[in-house]
Amino acid sequence: MAKYQEITVSKEFVSLCESQLILLAQNLAAQESAIYLTETLEDSEPKLVPILVYPPQVSSSANGFFLLPEYDHDNVDFDFNFNEEVEDNFNQIINYVSDSPSPYQLLLPLVHNDSMVGLLATNRRKKSWQKKEVLQVQEIAQTITLARILDEKQQITNEQLQSYQQLQQLQNDHLDDFLHQLRNPLTAIRTFGKLLLKRLLGDDPNYTVAEGIVREGDRIKDLIQDFSDDWKVVSNLSNLSLKEEKSTSFFLTENIQKLELVNLNKLIDPLISGIKAIAQEKNIQFISDINTNLPLILTNPKALTEVINNLLDNAVKYTPTGGKICLEIVKQKSTPKGERLVIEISDTGYGIPPEDQEHIFERHYRGVQSEGDISGSGLGLAIVKELCDKMSIEIELFSPSFWLTNQQFNGTTFALFIPLK
Repeated sequence: MAKYQEITVSKEFVSLCESQLILLAQNLAAQESAIYLTETLEDSEPKLVPILVYPPQVSSSANGFFLLPEYDHDNVDFDFNFNEEVEDNFNQIINYVSDSPSPYQLLLPLVHNDSMVGLLATNRRKKSWQKKEVLQVQEIAQTITLARILDEKQQITNEQLQSYQQLQQLQNDHLDDFLHQLRNPLTAIRTFGKLLLKRLLGDDPNYTVAEGIVREGDRIKDLIQDFSDDWKVVSNLSNLSLKEEKSTSFFLTENIQKLELVNLNKLIDPLISGIKAIAQEKNIQFISDINTNLPLILTNPKALTEVINNLLDNAVKYTPTGGKICLEIVKQKSTPKGERLVIEISDTGYGIPPEDQEHIFERHYRGVQSEGDISGSGLGLAIVKELCDKMSIEIELFSPSFWLTNQQFNGTTFALFIPLK
């Protein structure tokens, strides 16, 4: 779309106008022609804005023609009665010709439903306009008028469609995020149920309760997976016509930037309990190195919980059986950015290839993992990055990360840098 001051017109409209001015030059020997559109701004009088001149090399001030200096073109008053016969309109146009700076100039308003949408100006230096020629110019003016009305309607339709697409994209992303985040607590519930079954005897009255927890957890997992598969097809079809916009996690519908003082030890403890159970199920060793006297931090506890939980879940998910993961929290005292708490989550997994690292925080991006047998949506790290940005937490990725001696695979470490106020 091209924009002339506050007037926006499509390339197609400009092309049509140019073709009409070329017709004027070729068929009616018009030497100079111009099209103006009416610009209507709030709290101001309508103005005529030139959008096209033909031939293009003609100066906008040549012969005082294109800027209409003899007229108050900010308030041009064409007193035509558009319901009268063509003969009457022709006489009025001729009167304007005789009063114009050049007796060979025609000024025809572009009118739709008694509303002036613009002006067609055309000029011949040596040959006066005949009645038949004026009628031909009127037909060209009507064509331009209809094209302008259709162009405006198309612009309105496009704007409405774009707004709808952005809203639909936002709704799609919110549902994607919700389905993804639902899997983390569900995995913990199913794991706790399985551990409970191992500790109960078959004749224990609570055994059937634990079985029910596992069974219904598996059922919910299957329902979520089935819905996700169907939803992915629908979402992909919708995204074919959606404009790419930066989306917002559904967690950010609340005021994430509303921070509060949080005891990190209390926030971390239930997360450790959950991840230990999940790691134990995969025969993965969980290691933690956390100071018991951490200072209070200013953060959003719900969002930070989701960030750490996602990183821990990924560490377990992408670490082979028999591997290790580590959660470490240290305090940096002297840095250019002041004192910071650093939360590091490391694993002995396969690592993240360099070509994937620059895209790792993009929504639905899984890189080489998309070719493996580990299921995922590619949303976890995108959600993590969005939440960190909102809470002014820096996040860095290190891979390879050889944090253990004799480590078999490359490993990965994600580090969160939380400023201390």
